[in-house]
Amino acid sequence: MAERIGFIGPGAMGAPMAANLLRHGFPVTTFVHRNPEPALALEAQGARIARSRAALLEECPVVLACLPTSAEVEEVVLGSGGVVESGSPGGVFVDMGTSRPASTRMLAERLGARGIAMLDAPITGGVRGAREGTLTIYVGGAPEVFARVRPAFEAMGRTVLHMGGTAAGHLTKLLNNILSLASMAALAEVLPLGVRLGLDPPLLVQALAAGSGATTMIPGRGERILQRDFTASFRVDLAHKDLRLAQEVAQEVNLPPPVTQAAAMTFTMARSLGLDAEDTVAVVKVWERLLGVEVRGR
Repeated sequence: MAERIGFIGPGAMGAPMAANLLRHGFPVTTFVHRNPEPALALEAQGARIARSRAALLEECPVVLACLPTSAEVEEVVLGSGGVVESGSPGGVFVDMGTSRPASTRMLAERLGARGIAMLDAPITGGVRGAREGTLTIYVGGAPEVFARVRPAFEAMGRTVLHMGGTAAGHLTKLLNNILSLASMAALAEVLPLGVRLGLDPPLLVQALAAGSGATTMIPGRGERILQRDFTASFRVDLAHKDLRLAQEVAQEVNLPPPVTQAAAMTFTMARSLGLDAEDTVAVVKVWERLLGVEVRGR
């Protein structure tokens, strides 16, 4: 029988991930933190709601956390009623957010002293991937612990890769996000420039998606810009956080990463325009305002 899984952070990404675990037969326990609606929705699908975080940790040998920042993960692990205090030796804690690798190593050491293993397993694929169970999951940690949790990962993702030891998953995710967010920053610059030069926006998106500079994100994100759909799947402020973490990692090996810095500048400007809670495609507004144009479909 599958081990009971505790799920901390059933938000926009976490709730559909936990729902996929339930659909694949995993017993899931969550608890109400701020907003009760996601936990109650999971309860309607068969999840159990614990009375507290400590109670969840006491009954679940494997705990997954899908949280936006290292600070929140550290509080879950080290805070009152957290994993170090309330978790059981022999258990596993999995950080599925995009966290600071140095923090991941510190937490793994603290947990290890209590006989609790840790995996870092950040995800990529967006809300759609979380709903459809097609996420890509990069995992860092001991091979035998990865093997134990792998069936749960495969219930949530299509591609599950064990990248190496502790923090290897988080390092891989940061490198992935450099590519992804630099591409988004470039698209956000190119489309308004093309419109300012007199090109037709939908035709330009079509041309870029078919050209030598094409990436898999251009059709979908280009269409979202054309439709003026900035509903957050990946928020501007969290993307900016990831780029700052990527710069920190590069600086550890004395690399001043120029492309990462340029992308981070675009997201810094977007935040200065009050776009924190909008999707990353909203960075197009930075260059639209500078050029006095709007990238819109017919």
